[in-house]
Amino acid sequence: MSQHQQPNKNNEKPQREGLSAALEDVEALRAAFPPRTVERRQAPRLKYHVVATLEPVDGQADDVRVVTRDANSTGTGFVSSGDLPEGSRAVLHLPAAEGSESKEPQRIECRVRRSRELGNGLFEGHVEFVGEQPQFSDTRIRPTPAAPKPTHARRSA
Repeated sequence: MSQHQQPNKNNEKPQREGLSAALEDVEALRAAFPPRTVERRQAPRLKYHVVATLEPVDGQADDVRVVTRDANSTGTGFVSSGDLPEGSRAVLHLPAAEGSESKEPQRIECRVRRSRELGNGLFEGHVEFVGEQPQFSDTRIRPTPAAPKPTHARRSA
Protein backbone atom coordinates (compact mmCIF):
# COMPACT_ATOMS: atom_id res chain seq x y z
CA MET A 1 0.00 0.00 0.00
CA SER A 2 1.24 3.50 -0.75
CA GLN A 3 2.67 5.82 1.89
CA HIS A 4 1.13 9.27 2.32
CA GLN A 5 3.27 12.20 3.36
CA GLN A 6 1.82 14.78 5.67
CA PRO A 7 2.60 18.37 4.68
CA ASN A 8 4.95 20.24 6.96
CA LYS A 9 6.17 23.80 7.21
CA ASN A 10 9.48 22.96 5.50
CA ASN A 11 7.94 21.84 2.20
CA GLU A 12 5.00 24.27 2.15
CA LYS A 13 6.72 26.86 -0.07
CA PRO A 14 7.73 24.38 -2.83
CA GLN A 15 4.16 23.03 -2.86
CA ARG A 16 2.78 26.54 -3.31
CA GLU A 17 5.25 27.22 -6.12
CA GLY A 18 4.31 23.89 -7.70
CA LEU A 19 0.62 24.75 -7.41
CA SER A 20 1.22 28.13 -9.03
CA ALA A 21 3.04 26.51 -11.96
CA ALA A 22 0.35 23.84 -12.25
CA LEU A 23 -2.40 26.47 -12.26
CA GLU A 24 -0.58 28.32 -15.04
CA ASP A 25 -0.50 25.03 -16.98
CA VAL A 26 -4.23 24.55 -16.35
CA GLU A 27 -4.99 28.05 -17.66
CA ALA A 28 -2.84 27.40 -20.74
CA LEU A 29 -4.75 24.16 -21.34
CA ARG A 30 -8.07 25.96 -20.93
CA ALA A 31 -6.96 28.47 -23.60
CA ALA A 32 -5.78 25.67 -25.90
CA PHE A 33 -8.97 23.64 -25.45
CA PRO A 34 -11.86 26.14 -25.11
CA PRO A 35 -15.10 24.93 -23.52
CA ARG A 36 -17.69 23.27 -25.73
CA THR A 37 -20.64 25.33 -26.81
CA VAL A 38 -22.97 22.38 -26.14
CA GLU A 39 -22.85 21.23 -22.52
CA ARG A 40 -23.21 17.44 -22.12
CA ARG A 41 -22.84 17.34 -18.35
CA GLN A 42 -25.89 16.80 -16.17
CA ALA A 43 -24.58 19.32 -13.64
CA PRO A 44 -22.21 22.16 -14.52
CA ARG A 45 -18.74 22.01 -13.02
CA LEU A 46 -17.42 24.90 -10.98
CA LYS A 47 -13.79 25.99 -10.95
CA TYR A 48 -12.08 24.19 -8.07
CA HIS A 49 -8.26 24.30 -7.85
CA VAL A 50 -6.56 22.23 -5.13
CA VAL A 51 -3.57 19.92 -4.97
CA ALA A 52 -4.80 16.41 -4.24
CA THR A 53 -3.66 12.78 -4.44
CA LEU A 54 -5.24 9.88 -6.31
CA GLU A 55 -4.47 6.58 -4.60
CA PRO A 56 -5.11 3.56 -6.87
CA VAL A 57 -7.16 0.94 -5.01
CA ASP A 58 -5.35 -2.04 -6.54
CA GLY A 59 -2.20 -1.13 -4.59
CA GLN A 60 0.03 -1.99 -7.57
CA ALA A 61 0.47 1.56 -8.87
CA ASP A 62 1.96 4.55 -7.07
CA ASP A 63 -0.13 7.45 -5.82
CA VAL A 64 -0.48 10.27 -8.35
CA ARG A 65 -0.39 13.94 -7.38
CA VAL A 66 -3.10 15.91 -9.22
CA VAL A 67 -4.31 19.49 -9.44
CA THR A 68 -8.07 19.65 -9.73
CA ARG A 69 -9.53 21.98 -12.37
CA ASP A 70 -13.23 21.88 -11.67
CA ALA A 71 -15.78 19.81 -9.78
CA ASN A 72 -19.45 19.04 -9.35
CA SER A 73 -21.32 16.57 -7.17
CA THR A 74 -20.52 13.65 -9.52
CA GLY A 75 -16.82 14.14 -10.33
CA THR A 76 -13.79 16.33 -10.87
CA GLY A 77 -11.42 17.16 -13.70
CA PHE A 78 -7.68 17.20 -13.05
CA VAL A 79 -4.20 17.64 -14.47
CA SER A 80 -1.45 15.28 -13.31
CA SER A 81 2.12 14.33 -14.01
CA GLY A 82 1.25 10.62 -14.07
CA ASP A 83 -1.01 8.46 -16.19
CA LEU A 84 -3.93 6.62 -14.63
CA PRO A 85 -5.58 3.61 -16.27
CA GLU A 86 -9.11 4.43 -17.46
CA GLY A 87 -11.73 2.48 -15.55
CA SER A 88 -9.47 1.94 -12.54
CA ARG A 89 -10.75 2.55 -9.02
CA ALA A 90 -9.02 5.03 -6.75
CA VAL A 91 -9.43 7.11 -3.62
CA LEU A 92 -9.17 10.87 -4.08
CA HIS A 93 -7.53 12.59 -1.10
CA LEU A 94 -8.58 16.25 -0.97
CA PRO A 95 -7.57 18.84 1.61
CA ALA A 96 -10.13 19.58 4.32
CA ALA A 97 -12.71 22.12 3.21
CA GLU A 98 -12.18 25.72 4.30
CA GLY A 99 -14.25 26.48 7.36
CA SER A 100 -14.58 22.79 8.17
CA GLU A 101 -14.21 21.79 11.82
CA SER A 102 -12.27 18.73 10.75
CA LYS A 103 -8.75 19.25 9.43
CA GLU A 104 -8.64 15.69 8.10
CA PRO A 105 -8.38 15.28 4.33
CA GLN A 106 -11.53 14.24 2.53
CA ARG A 107 -11.35 10.72 1.08
CA ILE A 108 -13.66 10.06 -1.86
CA GLU A 109 -13.90 6.75 -3.67
CA CYS A 110 -13.92 7.27 -7.43
CA ARG A 111 -13.35 5.70 -10.85
CA VAL A 112 -11.00 7.12 -13.50
CA ARG A 113 -13.14 7.93 -16.54
CA ARG A 114 -10.51 9.66 -18.66
CA SER A 115 -6.74 10.10 -18.62
CA ARG A 116 -4.96 11.34 -21.72
CA GLU A 117 -1.49 12.67 -22.34
CA LEU A 118 -1.19 16.34 -23.20
CA GLY A 119 2.57 16.53 -23.67
CA ASN A 120 5.44 17.76 -21.50
CA GLY A 121 4.74 14.84 -19.15
CA LEU A 122 1.28 16.16 -18.24
CA PHE A 123 -1.98 14.25 -18.32
CA GLU A 124 -5.55 15.56 -18.27
CA GLY A 125 -8.38 13.51 -16.89
CA HIS A 126 -11.64 13.12 -15.05
CA VAL A 127 -12.76 10.95 -12.15
CA GLU A 128 -16.35 10.04 -11.40
CA PHE A 129 -17.26 9.81 -7.72
CA VAL A 130 -18.77 6.56 -6.45
CA GLY A 131 -21.86 8.16 -4.97
CA GLU A 132 -22.85 11.81 -5.19
CA GLN A 133 -20.77 14.31 -3.20
CA PRO A 134 -23.07 17.18 -2.16
CA GLN A 135 -20.14 19.25 -0.86
CA PHE A 136 -19.43 20.02 -4.54
CA SER A 137 -22.93 21.23 -5.39
CA ASP A 138 -23.21 24.70 -6.90
CA THR A 139 -24.80 25.96 -3.69
CA ARG A 140 -21.94 24.80 -1.43
CA ILE A 141 -18.70 25.20 -3.35
CA ARG A 142 -17.07 28.62 -3.45
CA PRO A 143 -15.63 29.45 -6.85
CA THR A 144 -11.86 29.73 -6.89
CA PRO A 145 -10.62 33.15 -7.99
CA ALA A 146 -8.83 33.11 -11.31
CA ALA A 147 -5.06 32.76 -11.08
CA PRO A 148 -3.18 35.93 -11.97
CA LYS A 149 -1.91 35.92 -15.52
CA PRO A 150 1.86 35.43 -15.68
CA THR A 151 3.86 38.43 -16.78
CA HIS A 152 6.85 37.85 -18.98
CA ALA A 153 9.64 40.41 -18.83
CA ARG A 154 11.47 40.95 -22.08
CA ARG A 155 15.20 40.72 -21.96
CA SER A 156 17.20 43.22 -23.89
CA ALA A 157 20.28 42.08 -25.73
